[in-house]
Amino acid sequence: MTLLDDPPARSASERQAPASRRPSALLQRVHQALPVRLFIWLLLCLLTVPAAAQETATGRIVGTVAEATTGETVEGANVGLRGTTLGAATGVDGTYAIEEVPAGTYVIQASFIGYETAQREVTVEEGETTTADFRFTQDDVELQGVEVIGRRARGYEADYSFVATKSATPLENVPQSISVITKEVLDDQQVYRLDEALRNVSGVNTFSGYNDYTARGFRTSGGSSSDARLINGLKGGFSFWTSPILPHIERVEIIKGPASALFANTNPGGTINLVTKKPLRTSRQSLNFTLGSYDTYRSTADFTGPLNDDGTVLYRLNLGYENAKSFRTLQFNESYLIAPSVSFIPNERTRVNVDLVYSDLDSRLDRGQPIFDQSDDLTSTPISFALSQPGDYMHNTNFHVTASLSHEFTDWLELNSSYMKFRYDQDLEEHRTSNVFLPNDPTVLQLAFIKRDQERTVDNVTNYLTAEFTTGPVTHEALGGVDFFQQDDNRTQWGARGADQFILEDGTQTPGGNVGNFDLEDPVYTIEGRNSSTYEANWFSQARTSDPIRSRTYGAYIQDQLSYGPVRLLLSLRHEWYRDILPDEQLEGLRGAFPNVDNTASQSTWLPRIGGVVEVTDGINVYGTYAEGFEPQTAESVLNPQLGGPFDPQQSNVVEGGTKARLLNGRLLATAAVYQITKQNVLVNANDSANPQRLEQRGEERARGVELEVAGEPVPGLRLTANYAYNRAEITESADPSEVGRIKENAPEHAGGFWGTYTVQSGALTGLGFGGGMQFVTERNTFEETLQLPGYTIWDATVFYTVNSFKIKATVKNATDETYWTGGYNYGRIYPGAPRTALLSIGYTF
Repeated sequence: MTLLDDPPARSASERQAPASRRPSALLQRVHQALPVRLFIWLLLCLLTVPAAAQETATGRIVGTVAEATTGETVEGANVGLRGTTLGAATGVDGTYAIEEVPAGTYVIQASFIGYETAQREVTVEEGETTTADFRFTQDDVELQGVEVIGRRARGYEADYSFVATKSATPLENVPQSISVITKEVLDDQQVYRLDEALRNVSGVNTFSGYNDYTARGFRTSGGSSSDARLINGLKGGFSFWTSPILPHIERVEIIKGPASALFANTNPGGTINLVTKKPLRTSRQSLNFTLGSYDTYRSTADFTGPLNDDGTVLYRLNLGYENAKSFRTLQFNESYLIAPSVSFIPNERTRVNVDLVYSDLDSRLDRGQPIFDQSDDLTSTPISFALSQPGDYMHNTNFHVTASLSHEFTDWLELNSSYMKFRYDQDLEEHRTSNVFLPNDPTVLQLAFIKRDQERTVDNVTNYLTAEFTTGPVTHEALGGVDFFQQDDNRTQWGARGADQFILEDGTQTPGGNVGNFDLEDPVYTIEGRNSSTYEANWFSQARTSDPIRSRTYGAYIQDQLSYGPVRLLLSLRHEWYRDILPDEQLEGLRGAFPNVDNTASQSTWLPRIGGVVEVTDGINVYGTYAEGFEPQTAESVLNPQLGGPFDPQQSNVVEGGTKARLLNGRLLATAAVYQITKQNVLVNANDSANPQRLEQRGEERARGVELEVAGEPVPGLRLTANYAYNRAEITESADPSEVGRIKENAPEHAGGFWGTYTVQSGALTGLGFGGGMQFVTERNTFEETLQLPGYTIWDATVFYTVNSFKIKATVKNATDETYWTGGYNYGRIYPGAPRTALLSIGYTF
């Protein structure tokens, strides 16, 4: 079940515009048994909750919340008694009821985003029903600069974005394409991971089976600093190898095009921002339990509300657990997440929030489905086919803590400050392909063994001042700030891949691979006892390599949003300094041949952004924008003379125009965008036989496309979201003439889909709902010129029933059991999508 959020206030400027290794066997048995037993126990407890109230002098409060100007009822408004935890949310008809209120006199208040908080005094008498209706008017109080208090979006469509301008700006006033996946969409689709959520976004598709996607034709991989996923507008340090889980996520935002003007070096296709759930002023608690195909067990909990009587301290606690097998051979996931959040609001001018998120995952690294070399038959092996061995394991942990402060010095000047510490750890041992088939045998792959211990830490600080003022008839919302980002990667990796890298203990090179080969026609899954100690002691010894990498980014920026009548301009400029420090091992090796090699690569650039929005008619805006992006080259490519450098940083720019419309009295948000993104200075191998390591800058890549999105509730009870993208991403300049005109990897020309649900609003079937959706992706290239992945279409369906505080939901994904591939690299690694799966969940909110 989803929770309702309290609204932020609205600004003065807005008034101007309408395993380690696997656990022990005992712990494993406990973990496997716990979800089912816990599910049954809690279900029985919930079903036996007494319906009758205790014998005390109580009454009830009922009423309706509507807009003052139109009289239209407001769904999802929060109504509560000040100084208590008693409250309710309005339903689809705008009505609410607060039951079992002790007799007495109270101040009751109602709030919703975009409106002034309304309040009045009420007296409750024993056994009586008191009516308190509210009429909302436009809010004149400032919106949060940094999100500290939770808020509720209007169903599938979002109203505001904080990340696009570092202030709460209505989406229709942002001169750039911003896609938002609300928690209502995540809940209705039973989404648990980021890759599932992104199917709702135009122009974004999966590149592989990892935290790895394509945005407007450009690959965005979560493991690098340039492609780091944002968390509440701050760069994180997630693993490349696993898609982030979302039990604690309020919404997912995707900024289309380069976002470097505000967030340092970023991918030119788009930047993903995860917004965590924040505390609410009204008490809410929910539990949800899910059973599904492949022995899937999930449970989530969400608790929130005030911690003291005056509501100055609020809390939220999100919990998640999953234990699931897979259609993929030897694959599984066991993970849990703990995410507490506390907000302190001592007065109207100061707000503080602290978030903490810890997640733990035990699994095996899935390297994809290998198929026969040079075969056009992607089913030459089954989609379940994998190379992992029983002794392989992967243990990942993520921990991050964020502290945010928002303080108003005056009615027009505000400070926003945030700091995040992120740590990611991985302990992994795996058997995988060496990406080499045996000569003249397209069915036998060389195996490799890898052991990796990795620790990544990220420090991220941002501070900026926001000022609101006027110059004549022009209203300004200006901000200026500085930020700092540091990422440290410490990795120790040991292993062997390919016969030329294998070394026997006596120092001689082996004639063949000690790890062995993998026969696709006769697979063997028996290498359970072969782990790092076995290989090192009995087979071969290869030096361990430690590869610490440190990068730092410093930035200073200014921005102004100017409003004059129906016209809004956004002007922004950032200067960025980037430093990448060469690891000591590489530096020592280079200085043997090049004594004067420095250990630090420094790169800097100016990053402008300009955009404009014109309100053509009430609810319909047109916009245009130009922005530049920046991705630094690695320290080695800049400092190592053997590679042919130094090389210029990768530069990108976007030119985009479109329209945004709020239709049907704001119930539907539609966006259309036309864009061109250009990226220069991409590094590729120079194919120099005298120096195989030499690189060169390829020239230019370009993406041109059209995107359409619509989301909302056009009629009461009907929610929908739909998207379509045409995108042609190709190489336009290259030192290799044969590459010019080639479509980039995993960049489909056409992709789209829709999802919708309908809930019966009245009569005997009130609360019954059903829905479904579709996603399609056309053919894609891979890194092999001769290997293409076919297009696909998949269908999902759901049915649910809400009664009182319970919601039961059944969902079928890939209902037609389509065989398809979401992405891939080469013949040894393609990534199949899941066959038909079913999920059954029960939720309880109290």
